[in-house]
Amino acid sequence: MKLKFTTNKVTKLDKPEGSKNQIFYWDIDTPGLSVRVTQNENRSYIFQGRVSGKSLRITIGDVNTWALDDARKEARRLQQLCDQGIDPRRNKAEEVQKNDEFSQKKQNEKITFGDVFNEYIEANKYLWSDAHLKDHISLSHRGGEKKIRGSGLTIPGSIAPLFDVPLVGITPELLVQWQNKEAETRPGRAALGFRIVRTCINWCQEHELYSTLIEAKVHQAKRVRRAVPVLKPVKNSVQRNQLKDWFLAVNKIENIMHRTFLQVSILTGPRSESMRSLTYSQLDFKWKTISIWDKVEQENRIIPMTPYVEKLLKALPKNTETDYVFWSKQSTTGHITDIRKNYYRALEESGLPKFTIHDLRRSFSNLAEWLEIPTGVVAQIMGHKPSATAEKHYKDRPVDLLRLHHTKIENWILNEAEVE
Repeated sequence: MKLKFTTNKVTKLDKPEGSKNQIFYWDIDTPGLSVRVTQNENRSYIFQGRVSGKSLRITIGDVNTWALDDARKEARRLQQLCDQGIDPRRNKAEEVQKNDEFSQKKQNEKITFGDVFNEYIEANKYLWSDAHLKDHISLSHRGGEKKIRGSGLTIPGSIAPLFDVPLVGITPELLVQWQNKEAETRPGRAALGFRIVRTCINWCQEHELYSTLIEAKVHQAKRVRRAVPVLKPVKNSVQRNQLKDWFLAVNKIENIMHRTFLQVSILTGPRSESMRSLTYSQLDFKWKTISIWDKVEQENRIIPMTPYVEKLLKALPKNTETDYVFWSKQSTTGHITDIRKNYYRALEESGLPKFTIHDLRRSFSNLAEWLEIPTGVVAQIMGHKPSATAEKHYKDRPVDLLRLHHTKIENWILNEAEVE
């Protein structure tokens, strides 16, 4: 049906009669423009035309939203495109795609560093030691929870302040402000937090989406690196003349798991986590060897089981419910975790400095110097990454050769400590 459209008339057009779903009313003044009325009395401006010999129909919009003059202008614009052989629907599809891309971009910009960091942990945690994973979790803890021990609430980890920041908002200026604030109260945790965040940002560069949201070199700016606290290297270790007092102090600890672990640590120089999680399946009492997890090579390495270490390990009580050597029923991991409280108390009572667990690893290396043991031997026992080309590619000493040197180290330490 054709008629002359007016603003008042198009809002009162009759709905279709009978069983028809819709009816079209065509404007006499504007070719191709019509109003479609449905059974529900919904009224919309419609353009109908032909392009490349094919008919097309495009909805312009609701008559209550579009003014009649605007609808006529839009119909003429669409007709001009058809006359040029351009399908208006293609232009609309392109605009829809641009809108979708813009909407997706805005949605991506809402992705926070916390979202990415949690995904980063899930993707990589199987490659890490328990201690390394624990660092990631503790440093990203938001805090505000009731302390398990003592009163008050837990404080946020050093990485937590970045968690609600959009990934696109991680800038050098933000990293500088973050490091300056964290370094005021806990410089060590601030520096560790920066290293972890830096690694996460590097991981983002291998991600199809995240690489587009954060600058790869955002953490490399000089002002950022200057803001990271520079920590003095720790060189604390048990000295030769302190060995006797140290062994006496450790042997006063009631928990046999703790005192054995500490003595084995100073006599073999392992990484703490590798020794704490040691299992009986890694011990070979027949061939006198220990298969210990190597953080560098990401596999087990074989070290000698020296006589005194063997004696200590055999004296440990076994638990039929677990394979852990240093088992613990109180620990959620099944093996001993934090032994510092009893250990530090024993050191304090003996008037000794507070040698950390890692200091014992350093002590093994330093004490071996007294015997002029080849550095490559000590490094292989401790699992240090080889530095020289010959060590990397040619030196892989058999365990019996390691045992020769390792037994000398053990005998010398025990002799200095006056341990039978």
